[in-house]
Amino acid sequence: MNSPDLDFSMLGTEVPLPKIDRALQDLWASDEAKTRASLINFAIYSEDPAALARNNEMLKKITEDHSCRALLITCVPQMHPERARAWINALCRPYQGRQVVCSEQISFILEGGSAAQLQNIVFAHLDSDLPLIIWWQGPLVRNFDERLYSRLHTLIIDSSSWQQPSTELACLEKARQVSRFDVRDLSWTRSHFMRTALAAAFQDVKAREQLTNLEKIEITHAPGQRCAALLLGGWICQRLHADLVEDMPGFVFERENGSRITLELEEKASEVAFSSLRLHSPCLDLSVTREGSSAYVRTHLSCSGICRDEMLPADFVTDAELISAQLSRTGGNTHFRVALPLLSRLLAK
Repeated sequence: MNSPDLDFSMLGTEVPLPKIDRALQDLWASDEAKTRASLINFAIYSEDPAALARNNEMLKKITEDHSCRALLITCVPQMHPERARAWINALCRPYQGRQVVCSEQISFILEGGSAAQLQNIVFAHLDSDLPLIIWWQGPLVRNFDERLYSRLHTLIIDSSSWQQPSTELACLEKARQVSRFDVRDLSWTRSHFMRTALAAAFQDVKAREQLTNLEKIEITHAPGQRCAALLLGGWICQRLHADLVEDMPGFVFERENGSRITLELEEKASEVAFSSLRLHSPCLDLSVTREGSSAYVRTHLSCSGICRDEMLPADFVTDAELISAQLSRTGGNTHFRVALPLLSRLLAK
């Protein structure tokens, strides 16, 4: 891959694959002021060469808060014959004003990269027995192989980037039946501020009482964020013990008592994934809105003659911030795990 638009010098020093370990040893031996630190193996996998510079910058930001063995993997399956190139670098930050703590970065470009080539590259360059976390930016249907995901601790995806969501989700569900790795979806993380604001609004007792009468959920989302909106709407309905009605057009959920909730989605250009969430019942009108890329969301609650407005902070905007949030959380994401099976049913409608 010799595109003149790509500056490989940003990746550090190019080294032959068989000499990576030796080159890393020399890197640390040459500067005693630097201390290597590693708590996880964190890999970014992409099949888009144009994303190389962006991913490299994101790794720098992520390692400011998370010490790791960082693997930056750019796979170009359409190029032949197969060839692999590698670079090493140290991502350093000050620590307590005197020491310099560094993460190791190994960058790979895999031309003609197959599943076997990817697995060999990853497994040969992991840091001891530390957990493996991969942010997978490419399609799952190509190189996401059982030998790879059987070694995974956590898979980070972004369902908003899927070109064929139903196919990708089926591939993910098949993998999860074989290996119980944790799954994190940036689309789900993007709804965190909406879910937090929603929970805060229902601290009001009278508002909670009206949840049993909820009739409609309206979500306005940015282009490409339909999966995220379906996850959010489906999760709300699940929390209200309502199940999807398969034989009705649109998204209709039914409770055990026979009452129904309609989920409506609207796509609208926006700087953030969600610009509004509205819940309606005969005696309740609740809205959570966000203007542009504002750092705050506004909640408006009208319930049984009571009106209340509140401003709450809105969190994570950039992908690097979203990833850092995922790496900071321990344990599985229970709410997302519950909502995920419903997504395939919603996508089928």
